[in-house]
Amino acid sequence: MNKFTLFVSSVFLSLALIGCSGKQEGPAEKAGKEIDKSIDSSKKAVDSVMEEAVEKIEELNDASDGPAERAGKEIDKALDGAAEKIEEISKDLKEK
Repeated sequence: MNKFTLFVSSVFLSLALIGCSGKQEGPAEKAGKEIDKSIDSSKKAVDSVMEEAVEKIEELNDASDGPAERAGKEIDKALDGAAEKIEEISKDLKEK
């Protein structure tokens, strides 16, 4: 009887594994993949904005003939632009 129970268990396990491998993605898996894509694109967008901000700051640091006030305004513009982009990305992530 012990061999029969082992045999029946292995048959059911085999059928379960075969059944699982043929399933299509459900809504949760699809949503998860879409969220992953959104996060990846958001990371890229944030990285791009940060790189632009760093470049602007470096340009301002290299500019020796402009007044300090002008440099401050340029930094403010770069940071404001970065903040706006981050807010847009955050809204997109919340929607998804």
